[in-house]
Amino acid sequence: MKPLRSTLVLSALLGMTLAFSPKATPTPAPRRVALRAPDGLLQEPDVARIAEWARHRGVEVQTAPESSPVPKGFDAVHLSTLPGSDRVRELAAAFPVTLDADGFTFDGRSYRGPEDAVFLADPSRVAPSLVLGNSARAVIELAARRVLRREGPGSDYEVVSGPLSKEGRFARSGGALNIDRAADRDQIADRETFLKDLGRETRGGIEWSFREPERAAAAAWEKAASRFAGKKVFSVRLFPDAVTKGLYTGSSRPADLSVDAGRVRVDVDASTPREPDLVSPVLAAAALAAAEPAMLERRTLMLAAGARRFGKWWGRDVRGFAAFTRAAKVEPSIDDILHSSEDVSPVLAVGTAASWLDAGARLDGQHALDRLFKDSEGALREKLSRWREAAARQTVVPPPHRNLPSGFLSGVSYAMTNSIEEGYVAPRSLGTLKRLQDLSVNSISVMPFAFSRDAKSDRIAFVHRSPQGETDEGTLRAVTDARSLGMSAMVKPQLWLGGGAFVGDIAMGDERSWRSWFDSYRSFIVHHAVVAEAAGAALFCVGTELKSTEERKNDWREVVAAVRLATGAPLLYAANWAVNAPRVLFWDSLDAIGVDFYDPLAKTEKVSDAMLDEGVRQAVRPLAELSRKLEKPVLFTEVGYPSVRGAWIEPHLEGARRPADDKDAGRAVAAVYRALAKEDWWKGVYWWKVFSDGRPAAPGERGFNFLGTPTEKAIGDGFKQRGIGHP
Repeated sequence: MKPLRSTLVLSALLGMTLAFSPKATPTPAPRRVALRAPDGLLQEPDVARIAEWARHRGVEVQTAPESSPVPKGFDAVHLSTLPGSDRVRELAAAFPVTLDADGFTFDGRSYRGPEDAVFLADPSRVAPSLVLGNSARAVIELAARRVLRREGPGSDYEVVSGPLSKEGRFARSGGALNIDRAADRDQIADRETFLKDLGRETRGGIEWSFREPERAAAAAWEKAASRFAGKKVFSVRLFPDAVTKGLYTGSSRPADLSVDAGRVRVDVDASTPREPDLVSPVLAAAALAAAEPAMLERRTLMLAAGARRFGKWWGRDVRGFAAFTRAAKVEPSIDDILHSSEDVSPVLAVGTAASWLDAGARLDGQHALDRLFKDSEGALREKLSRWREAAARQTVVPPPHRNLPSGFLSGVSYAMTNSIEEGYVAPRSLGTLKRLQDLSVNSISVMPFAFSRDAKSDRIAFVHRSPQGETDEGTLRAVTDARSLGMSAMVKPQLWLGGGAFVGDIAMGDERSWRSWFDSYRSFIVHHAVVAEAAGAALFCVGTELKSTEERKNDWREVVAAVRLATGAPLLYAANWAVNAPRVLFWDSLDAIGVDFYDPLAKTEKVSDAMLDEGVRQAVRPLAELSRKLEKPVLFTEVGYPSVRGAWIEPHLEGARRPADDKDAGRAVAAVYRALAKEDWWKGVYWWKVFSDGRPAAPGERGFNFLGTPTEKAIGDGFKQRGIGHP
């Protein structure tokens, strides 16, 4: 168990773990912020969460209605949706911005979208700052990202429009504030320039838009596109990489289908891995939708028609996909397919529906599919119902089972930085992996997250669409990049809970709720198993630290059986500490014993290396005995020591209660290697943690990021002492 992470939204905005560590010396005076907002905005739950996050960042936040006085020593920040109150408009008059009923204008550009917002601060910081936007969410997201930083607001203005921003400084001239052009950084204008500079060519009934550097990619995808092109023209627009596509379209997926000025368009990431091929199914869907625009009203079914035409979806043959999801008990409903539910896995939904359509073509002929989108909803349901049952009768062929990678797994828990430019899909992430390769790392753990409201909720939200979050394409890219460097990868999906809860406290009130929870969890974990298999992951973790669920062994056996239908990777579960591993009742259904090893090694700060070594041996005793009993290897699926004095006392905490120290964590790491050097049951370790942006730990930081600390050397030395090469 590690410190709680907050909601998916705020995590993505702030790009940090909950206990962000302050610097050791000098200790900065705490920043104080008085948030002022209309009552309706103050009642938004995420406003309270901002205050909670800020407190952990060393920022004191006081919230009150906008007319409330500001306490002495506090920076005033007014939040408001537009058009805003008279008071807000009076404050905004000091800045070069125009407000109106449906948006705002800044530097000659109008902003009318619900994702648009602007932060404004007087360079003197004497007058109140403003965060104004076209929706409550836009305002709150910008406030969380911009205003509540411990070091202060930074630049004087920032406009956000979706994932893009324009920011810089004001200069005062003639008593008025004007934009300092030398300091202005404008991603929004960059997007406009990029799109304007795209060349356009029409070949084979397809209009291509790309820059000259992407010509080779256009030629490569032209062959696939021409396979599906019909008489109706559609367009394909290429972006050089997932970051550019994510910034300029709001999606980092390999391919997206949309309609622009009445024409069907596919946006493609030219750098996307060729396997699994996630572009061709969308190109096929685009050709079909261009010929039959009614398909656009049934998005999931439309994409399914493209996947059926291509023949594969996320690397699996379409024909058997529905039989697989039914056998795994994760089959989406007809309503899910027809209404393109946002909460349903698109991986499972599109593949399953494609399988239904494939069965329909065999039962009723291609002409039945051609007329499908012209049918009434009743007729459509009747067809899909028949086809669903026919598809479910296909033989389920699980991926071939694979063994654990040979040798010792010298791994790192590879945490995603919640930013398009620094996340798993970014070139910067590949650079970080290359640095880890130099450290003798031969495996990484990739950790997509899901969210549940609290420990009593039986619903799990796991569909990530924002390119700032842990998307399926992010998992695919991280695993693919690791493999390109000779590393293996474990995919380790995990849950976050709201309300300050630890995932080990999940507990339903009755059997019906437990069934609902496991149904939701099974969909979540099978979804990620399909993605992991398509990416070529070498290991898959079916659950992490879910202590209160572990006694429900039959439910877990069902989960494991479902996952085995999705991936051939060896499976393990991550127990919460070594001391609790024997409580898990379903180890016999798995291939290895996993443990998030945060057991204390000693109770005091002043201990010798020999005492630490003995502390490790005592802590792992339950694992050694369990391994001998079950004849299964043990992997530390996660282990880390924060950069604090006495890091071994409470290894699971990021040091909020202990002084910073960059040596004791390294001593604990070295003790683990010394104590376990000759233990043959210990087959691998994943050290917590390194961020995908590769940033080193800040001086005096009391967290787990070990890059640039003595712990990095201790980990590297440990890897080399095991005599480990790449698998």
